[in-house]
Amino acid sequence: MSDRSFSVSMVASAVVLILGSFPSMADTVTESFETKNSHIDMGQADVSLFHYRQSSNLLAQTGVTVHPNVANADNAISIRGATNGIAVMQDNIFYSAAPYSAQNLVSLPNLFFQSSLSSNKQTNVGQGGQGSFGVLDYTTAVISERDTDAIVNIEIDEDGSPAGGLIVSGKTKEYGMLLGVDYQKSEDDAGFNTSFDDKHEKTDILFKINAGSLAGARNPQKTEFSYHFTDTRLDNSSIGLTENDFSLAPDNRYAATQLDYEKGKRQRYALAHQVNLSGSTMFTDFYYQSFSQEGQDTLFVDDQLINRQLLQQLSEFEKNPTAQGLTTNTAISDNDFDGFGVQTKGISMYGAHEVTYQARYHTDKAEIKVSQLDYFLGENLHLALQDTLYGVSDYTDEADAITSSVNTKLNYDAWSVNIGLGYEHVSVSRELGNNTDLMTAADFSDDGWLPTIEVAYKNDAWLFALSAKQAWTAASAGNSQQRAQEALQYQLALQYQQGAFVAGLSTYIHDFDNQHVTCQWGINCLPGQEAAQVNLKDVAVNGVDVNLDYSMTFDSFSIPMSLAYTYSQAEFGQTDCDAIIGCYRDGEQLPWVPEQQLSASIGVMMGQFSLVANGLYQTETGNAFTPGNYGVDSQLKVDLAAKYQMTPSHEFYVRVENLLDEDLVAKNYQMGMLQQTEMTTYLGYQGHF
Repeated sequence: MSDRSFSVSMVASAVVLILGSFPSMADTVTESFETKNSHIDMGQADVSLFHYRQSSNLLAQTGVTVHPNVANADNAISIRGATNGIAVMQDNIFYSAAPYSAQNLVSLPNLFFQSSLSSNKQTNVGQGGQGSFGVLDYTTAVISERDTDAIVNIEIDEDGSPAGGLIVSGKTKEYGMLLGVDYQKSEDDAGFNTSFDDKHEKTDILFKINAGSLAGARNPQKTEFSYHFTDTRLDNSSIGLTENDFSLAPDNRYAATQLDYEKGKRQRYALAHQVNLSGSTMFTDFYYQSFSQEGQDTLFVDDQLINRQLLQQLSEFEKNPTAQGLTTNTAISDNDFDGFGVQTKGISMYGAHEVTYQARYHTDKAEIKVSQLDYFLGENLHLALQDTLYGVSDYTDEADAITSSVNTKLNYDAWSVNIGLGYEHVSVSRELGNNTDLMTAADFSDDGWLPTIEVAYKNDAWLFALSAKQAWTAASAGNSQQRAQEALQYQLALQYQQGAFVAGLSTYIHDFDNQHVTCQWGINCLPGQEAAQVNLKDVAVNGVDVNLDYSMTFDSFSIPMSLAYTYSQAEFGQTDCDAIIGCYRDGEQLPWVPEQQLSASIGVMMGQFSLVANGLYQTETGNAFTPGNYGVDSQLKVDLAAKYQMTPSHEFYVRVENLLDEDLVAKNYQMGMLQQTEMTTYLGYQGHF
């Protein structure tokens, strides 16, 4: 382990709920702390009026580090310096179809269907290696206990782009059913010297059906089947703008990218069963999910990877096009991902104490096919196909994982002791197809132990918790050294609650023996680089998380306020260069970790009227010393939402995103600068029936 000394900084807290769809039967004081500082109920007044379908501001409120991205694309996240070993879960099932085989994929659920969101910044033994460095946990809307319950949402932005959603659910004596449908569409003028639109279109469908105990059943039972479908298309590109062009029109794109797009279809089938036995409860899940991904992405000019010099050449050509034209080259992806798993969990009570047993078998696969097309960008700034499709790379990654754990919670009046032990065995392989000269086949396995201990004490308004954990995540097939990601995690957490005021603080050390990095954050990667995973030795991450929540209540109105502040020291432990990050120096800040992040919310609730502002501030990320990563300056994004509750069943709202209309940078790298989004205003209606 690294021998770096621990220095205390200040950072915004968030530890976690236990598993999403598996509620704990004994609420320990440690879990009480986690709930206050990392859990967001989507129905609470100061959150629900935003009607977010996606938002970096809301994610940041759970305490994770949110990395900027272009409009309508999912935000990559990191937790305490780690970008891998972070599980995104939905109803206790991996949201990614192939979390072991495709660790560079970034995908997040539509918030319209979610009832809650929480994060965990430490090892959770029940989630195994993929959640060893943090968990982002979503819970979907539950089936209503009423005969019929419906929510209708319709909104439109200033450009006329629509979004609409419907959730209908109900329950009879024996059966319950839920159907949710959501559709979003937007078209933005993105031409630089030629007219074409950025198009974003997304359709989500969620279906659930459940049943209670059959007649004559000896023990109460519940079985639920769910199906989730997502179809997304996003017209965008990796090519950004020169600094001069960005300053003139930051939301524009070059004509060379007019055919670039990404689309994907995701399907998930899950069967969940719960049975209540004498003194214990058993949960079992079966799941299968798939994700198909297609796209076209301009990466080259005359077979040279676009850099700042070629970007300037492209800019000048578009301003003064000639008959000589330019040859551009695009990567064409056609990828398929799928995963299957079965998991079980048992909770047994022994007086005030609780023992939880968990086991999971999971297998997934990523079939990657990347080809190339050549286009001629002519004097009229239109693209003409030059050649037939030819292959660039073709490989298949597969992984099998067996995970088991036991967690014991001992409650002695004001004291709580949690002792957990997890184990995971992972086998991975990579089979090479055509055009993979720079890649290496793989076939190896590894296993790791995840021991954890937490001690907590609660006295009146105070809560103290101390934990020590071992985190472990298996290497992917693209890791040439086949080294697992490992770290020791230490945390001291404090919480004070008095009436409507809650303050949380947690100091921590994450001492990495080895850290994994893949192409997830703000750099651009070629298909071969996306298949790789590099190792960083002796990374040291430490800091303190601080959360404040307070609601001032008066006779006729209330003012809810919350704040989550993070100050992180995340440093390289050696000087080296690699294929993804580039070059870095010992003691230098990790380029994907802002030193400070502040998430704040303040509102006014007055009778039928509500007004709330959400803000997210981050200091600069990136480092000029790292080739190809030019950094993103400090940024402030503020969203504002106002709601008028006309009747208990009908509400109208206005949401303004990026209220300050800042030219917020999503990426600033060798291929130019990309914008996040300009100020956008939405008008909406929501009805409850």
